[in-house]
Amino acid sequence: LNGQNPRQANFINPGAGMRINGKGELVDAWGTPYFFHQLSGTEMEIRSAGPDKTMWTSDDLVVK
Repeated sequence: LNGQNPRQANFINPGAGMRINGKGELVDAWGTPYFFHQLSGTEMEIRSAGPDKTMWTSDDLVVK
């Protein structure tokens, strides 16, 4: 995702708030890895733990 691939394509834009941690995981603004859940063949849910850094709480940010 960060350009270390055969075509050197960089899919991460730090200026837009996109970050990768030391484990190579895409993380939110609070440094918590995003949760990706495939809902169907054409739909995916992406979840950020939000400011409390705990998944499945009321401050989570969710995009489908």
